[in-house]
Amino acid sequence: MFRRITPFVLIALMLGMSALSSPATAQTTDSEVSVSVTPENPGPNQSVTISLQSFTIDLDTAEIEWSIDGKGLVRGIGYKRYTFTTKSLGAETRVTATITPTGQFPRTKTVIITPMSVDILWQATDSTVPPFYRGKALATSESTVKFVAIPQVQSVNGALIGTNQFLYTWRENFTSDQNRSGYGKNAISYSMDYLNPTKHVTVAISSLDGATSTAAEIDLTPDTQKLVWYESSPKYGPLYATALTGEHTVSGSDISLLVEPYFFSPGDRTSQEITYEWRLNGEPITPPRGAPNTLFLHRDTDSTGDASLALSVSNTSTLFQEARAQLLLHLQ
Repeated sequence: MFRRITPFVLIALMLGMSALSSPATAQTTDSEVSVSVTPENPGPNQSVTISLQSFTIDLDTAEIEWSIDGKGLVRGIGYKRYTFTTKSLGAETRVTATITPTGQFPRTKTVIITPMSVDILWQATDSTVPPFYRGKALATSESTVKFVAIPQVQSVNGALIGTNQFLYTWRENFTSDQNRSGYGKNAISYSMDYLNPTKHVTVAISSLDGATSTAAEIDLTPDTQKLVWYESSPKYGPLYATALTGEHTVSGSDISLLVEPYFFSPGDRTSQEITYEWRLNGEPITPPRGAPNTLFLHRDTDSTGDASLALSVSNTSTLFQEARAQLLLHLQ
């Protein structure tokens, strides 16, 4: 599965002031010192750098002390950046920078970081696979893919917040999809485009009050359709445990072959939209009615040699879904 994980972070900025020995006080403003966090959405146990910027205070000559959760760690002139590692999922880290410009009162800047994670999962809803196939049905050209956003966000008591308690804003290839965005809408379906194959999907998530928000994105590139040959046994049926690749030796007088089309649309691999064109030694042959992906061959003589099978499968309801395969039979 693709998935791309984009972390969720709750960042709170608080601006304050430390009093000097004098009773005089002063009020700082948001424009005096600003903070940037890199990366913007840090995840659990991830290295994070906090940087200070100011247009009114000379930070290069100011004494700056950094502390985490009230414990002083480092102090020096011009220490405008500090790097630390976030805690586990949902565990809060409070980073405070105390800035004392030369001859002025101290300013404090506090950043609270609570790392969360957001997963985007996808599923090709109309991609064909054979029975009991244990792998993932891949997305191909013109197939329909469902994307699901699963935020891992904890409440103050440590419980996970339900996925239906957020606002979701979806974007397809950088175009906002307002009609299918909204409260609790954590899933959306898109069709893969042959002319623009890579599907870029973004979801922005926020709480109802807008206090917490994040965004996740994923790039999905379509795979191609495939044909896989199997031998079918009169006693056991299709032998899915062993695929036939390129060549196969036939020692008896009869052989029954099955071809499974992988990753076609629509979901029914034997539907009328899926056409099969068989050729034996270059000549077209007709498979049994009702089972176009199976072929039974009988040898009338005991002569040995080779026979070439070719198959072309296409989806008539789409423009570009097709696959071809060949199998060389060695008759013994």
